[in-house]
Amino acid sequence: MVDQAFDPLRILAGLRSHGVSFVLVGGLGAAVHGGTVDTDDVDICLPNDPVNLPRLALSLQQLGAQLDAPSAASDDRVSYETSYGRLDCIELPLDFEALNANATEMDVGHGVKARVASLEDLARLKRTSPDLEGAVRLHALVGSPGVTYEELTLPVDADPEPNGRIDRLLEKLANVDVFLTEVNRGERPLRRKKS
Repeated sequence: MVDQAFDPLRILAGLRSHGVSFVLVGGLGAAVHGGTVDTDDVDICLPNDPVNLPRLALSLQQLGAQLDAPSAASDDRVSYETSYGRLDCIELPLDFEALNANATEMDVGHGVKARVASLEDLARLKRTSPDLEGAVRLHALVGSPGVTYEELTLPVDADPEPNGRIDRLLEKLANVDVFLTEVNRGERPLRRKKS
């Protein structure tokens, strides 16, 4: 296997080229929604579908994938080292349909498209993982005032204040940074939803 830098777009393009049905989750899914890019793997959820497995096998072969740590594999999760980085495949037999229904087809970069889990689903999946820092970042994304499509597409002269729209967008982003700083310092407790 060739040791190359992490290239998630090649992994996703390889999956798409073979028609693999999946939903992008994890750190890369959050990054597509505007979160910080702080990941070194691609996490995907797969349906429990026998038609999808041969497609996945062909794409893994094309990507030069090798099973990573077979003893660490579980019934619902398996990891591969590909020529372009790590790929974690998660099978959600009961939840995949809902996850897929809430997902959106998005351009993840350079014209590569993927179904990406909603922020709410990403946060829910992250809360069940041991990654507390990632859960905090996703909580901030979900809980922060979002930037609407209309705000991003307003003509610049539609705002009576010079640079007013840009200032408001930057203020919203600064609120996320303040929130994360307060959480990291222990000044703001995280509220957990009761199940």
